[in-house]
Amino acid sequence: MFFALAMVLLLLFWGATVWLTRWQGGDAEPEEAARAEFRAKTLAELRADNAKKLEAYAWVDRAKGSVQIPIAEAMKLVLPEINIQPKAAYPVAAPATAVPPTPAAPTSAKP
Repeated sequence: MFFALAMVLLLLFWGATVWLTRWQGGDAEPEEAARAEFRAKTLAELRADNAKKLEAYAWVDRAKGSVQIPIAEAMKLVLPEINIQPKAAYPVAAPATAVPPTPAAPTSAKP
């Protein structure tokens, strides 16, 4: 009984939500459109700035001697130092191979 009542209330809530969102309808307010345009412009500028930083040499902190180098150059410098060999993420069972049985060593019989 309780479950059925909960389901009915949930469906009523869902129906009211759908009805209200469709009833409101229309496009976003002009302020929202302007805000969305501003945010898209800011994101494009940020991505362009980041792309420039990934391809340029620059000082990060002269006092500490920190520099920024292009990402391609950084990868060329770091990859040989890493020297990571791929490993299985789990134990791998060796395949069973047919190995011929070895003959038993002859035993010397003493008379």
